[in-house]
Amino acid sequence: MTDMNRGNGSKLKDVSRIAASTIALDPVTYRALAQLVSEIPGAAVAASIDAYSGAEWEVGRVGDNARTRVCFIDYDQNPDQALWLTQRLRADFPDVHVFAVSADSQPDRIIVAMRAGCAEYLLKPLQPDRILDGLDRVEAMQKERTRSKVRGKTTTLIGAKGGTGVTTLALHLALELGGNQPRKCLLVDQHAVLGDASLYLGVGRHQYSFYELANNTDRLDQELLRGFLLHHSSGLDLLDSPETMDFIHRTSPAAIERTLAFLSEAYPFVVVDCPPGLTDTTLACASQSDQIAIVMTPELPAVRNAVRYMEHLERLGNKAGKVQIVLNRYSKKGPLSDERIEQALGRSIYLHVPNSYSEVIRAINSGAPITSVKSDFGSAIQKWARDITAGGGKSEAAAANSQNGGRWSLFGT
Repeated sequence: MTDMNRGNGSKLKDVSRIAASTIALDPVTYRALAQLVSEIPGAAVAASIDAYSGAEWEVGRVGDNARTRVCFIDYDQNPDQALWLTQRLRADFPDVHVFAVSADSQPDRIIVAMRAGCAEYLLKPLQPDRILDGLDRVEAMQKERTRSKVRGKTTTLIGAKGGTGVTTLALHLALELGGNQPRKCLLVDQHAVLGDASLYLGVGRHQYSFYELANNTDRLDQELLRGFLLHHSSGLDLLDSPETMDFIHRTSPAAIERTLAFLSEAYPFVVVDCPPGLTDTTLACASQSDQIAIVMTPELPAVRNAVRYMEHLERLGNKAGKVQIVLNRYSKKGPLSDERIEQALGRSIYLHVPNSYSEVIRAINSGAPITSVKSDFGSAIQKWARDITAGGGKSEAAAANSQNGGRWSLFGT
């Protein structure tokens, strides 16, 4: 067997406290792995578990104080249970790195395992260099995760109802925050199917979506992220939505939260384009946001829904100053006055975005976003971006909420 420290630049030369666990490994494979791990300074096989059922909780208790936790799962005895267990570990214990172990080298099997969340796919009989290379990678990833980072600002936009123009506002806000500087702002299209952000920007579609990135939280690093990004000529980066109508995501809220936390460390500004409704996924985005913008139009259903959204978000612990109202398609001659809307909401409108329907439609159809030059719409977006950059835009809503002292209903309820 080769020298486990290899003297070839391996990060494992300085490793300490690797806690490994195994699940359903055959005796020959287990003995080879245990021998290998025993020769790595500071590493040990802390648990050997025979069955898949209930194994996630045993793994979760192994090596709580270890710097790096790795679980080797046999994918031969019961592939379906192995996949299910990998997904559970990824969702419940994201700091555990899963290594699939199998005699099956079929590409489809490998792809399925990696999409389930495996950090590595090791073939039997185990090759020491492959294991050590895999441990190198997860060790480097773990160090990157624990390094002190400056967190960027995340803004989540939610439509009070369908058709309020959330995507248009989100992409223009993201472009303004990016300021033509690469990797300064990321736009996340959080729609479960057929989001329009990439269409509006004219950057084509990506074969992988935000949800598929979130399904790989245990592998999240800058290299993985780069493979999921679309790039606009302005320097704005985009995580696309799924393209197919039959896409069903099974991404847990915890995975969404961890992904957005990672993205906010990778970018100074993150803008999330959400569909209407307060689903578990949208609430997970909101929980990781510095500002939640409820986008509404001056019409009765939108006002009613905005009130309900605010009440629900505040019950979940989002302070009033974090939740803002953005009134899109605003006109001084609109059917509902600002006074009536604000009385119903119990707070001031944070931002008025003028009704520039023709201008917006031209921008969408041409794939050329509106600029702030000689545009009331662009000027409103520019003001919003300045507030976010300066960390402002919170005191007005909080003050108005306390001044109004309650909500006057437009709906008779």
